Amino acid sequence: MDWPTFDKEIDQLISKIDIKPDLIIGIARGGVIPAVAVANRLGIEQFHALKVIRNGDKREIITKVTEIIEGKVVLLVDDMLESGKGSKLAKEYLEDKGAKVVVACFYVMPETKQEIVPDYFLKTVDEIIKFPWE
Repeated sequence: MDWPTFDKEIDQLISKIDIKPDLIIGIARGGVIPAVAVANRLGIEQFHALKVIRNGDKREIITKVTEIIEGKVVLLVDDMLESGKGSKLAKEYLEDKGAKVVVACFYVMPETKQEIVPDYFLKTVDEIIKFPWE
């Protein structure tokens, strides 16, 4: 993917989002740039990054959201869901803090759907996509 394709696809993703989130959280590292683009286009000022790391087969959240998000609508953004384990963990973490969480990304891989199905995505792909910031 190149930057012009990113701009086109971020617009397509935005066109699917039919909610007005209170804040946007990007999963670091890959989801931060798409999350900022989504926040800017939706006019949402509240933004956080949540770092999820792989530890063997498990995922671990190594940053915390300290803001009170109970009762808020959170749009959780990533670039692509490969296994979906990181996004699932992040969603559960935010829901445990009382937020209503919806998930958006560009692409999912077939095995992702065993873990989580994002609320908004463009398409299912069979291989990992290289994004312009990588």
